[in-house]
Amino acid sequence: MDEEAVSIQSDKAGIASAVLCMIHCLAVPVFFLMRYWFADANIIHALPVWWERVDYVFLLISFWAVYHSAGHTRYKEIKMALWTFWSILAIAILFEATLHWMAYIASAGLITTHFVNIKRLRKSSHNSLSRN
Repeated sequence: MDEEAVSIQSDKAGIASAVLCMIHCLAVPVFFLMRYWFADANIIHALPVWWERVDYVFLLISFWAVYHSAGHTRYKEIKMALWTFWSILAIAILFEATLHWMAYIASAGLITTHFVNIKRLRKSSHNSLSRN
């Protein structure tokens, strides 16, 4: 598999991970609302422990995707953006109690940067094919 194909696959995995992470983050307020609404009925007591640990799964998957995408792209600004947004995500997860809002920014940044990288790689590939 050539470097471009590896980068595109890792970009797609990164996009999927970031989208799922964002959905996960958006679902937390819904759980808290449900907890509040159904507190009297003792239906929902708290978020399950595994729910909180899913954050670290997203962090690991996004690390893998950023590592491979950054390692296989020739665009310095893409590399910097991927690692910057991943670092923000890691900080947001590690200090979730006070910095949870940063996960939304990081996820959106990762999604956008992975899309831009795919677009640039495909454009570059198309240009190199048309020259031959």
